[in-house]
Amino acid sequence: MKTIKIAISVCILGTVLFSVFSQAFALELLYPEDKTWIPYSHLMVIKTGNIQGLSIAINGVKSEVYDMVQTRAAQGGNDFVKVVPEFAPGKNKVVLYGHDTTGKVITEVVSDIYYREDPYERAPSGYRPYVMHTPQREALCLPCHNMNPTSEQLNQSSAGLNPCGSCHYRMLDREYVHGPAGVYECVFCHDPNSTPSRYKPVGGDMKICIECHEDKFASIQKDAFVHGPVAIGMCSVCHDPHATNYSGQMFRATNEVCIGCHSAVNLDSHVVRSSNPHPLGGVPDPLAPAKEMTCASCHNPHGGANRKFFPDDVTSAMMLCQKCHQK
Repeated sequence: MKTIKIAISVCILGTVLFSVFSQAFALELLYPEDKTWIPYSHLMVIKTGNIQGLSIAINGVKSEVYDMVQTRAAQGGNDFVKVVPEFAPGKNKVVLYGHDTTGKVITEVVSDIYYREDPYERAPSGYRPYVMHTPQREALCLPCHNMNPTSEQLNQSSAGLNPCGSCHYRMLDREYVHGPAGVYECVFCHDPNSTPSRYKPVGGDMKICIECHEDKFASIQKDAFVHGPVAIGMCSVCHDPHATNYSGQMFRATNEVCIGCHSAVNLDSHVVRSSNPHPLGGVPDPLAPAKEMTCASCHNPHGGANRKFFPDDVTSAMMLCQKCHQK
């Protein structure tokens, strides 16, 4: 962790309401909660209660002491603060320190958070996923956020107008943004009326993705052999439905995604027929020069006519080689 930054959330609360909140709650880490795992490292939400100063330590690296009296005054009495952390991948020990006017620590809150940076990693036993949109948690957000948006509001196409954007805009801070996410069509994929938590996906990947990618699914249905994740409708094993830094909405670079499951394949010696191994990256794809050669140059990641998923109905290795090496 390099720095800990506190971003003040502007929210005007009445004096009476603030008084009630301050008496009812002490220093508390609202997001993420202790013993939860999270897929993003971009936000902590803290309720400061009555403390005069706040400092934060993540894995032993401690921030300066922030003046909460001034902060609450600037916010009209709101005692919530947003913190931009830099969690390390894996386990993170987060300690919130509450200070009095002299700087003395008068209370502390210790939380154990697991940052699952790698989408293919499983969080260890004892960590549960953080589920935000429950009635109890939404009630805490009501003073500052519209937690009961209308259908019209949910269909607004910008972060400034769509209520989802007030918290989730950071998810789209990537090079490649999925079309529906980019225009905040969140409720196309997420059900605002689901229970016991709201905004659950409206169905499995297959049901959601086929709504827009019908041509892709039609092509897959013609394949004699279908790649395992595709066959069971798990598109999100390889593709990030919101935003990513890799083309094709891939979670990671294509070869890294493939090796995530096919670890027995050695990219330095795959397809060797001479002293020089066949390049599997770092050079243009002869059949698509605008793209880099990857595993997907020779294997269709969705399916094909051959057990090895050769593209374009190719059924043998010799036929595949002849697509580029015509001798």
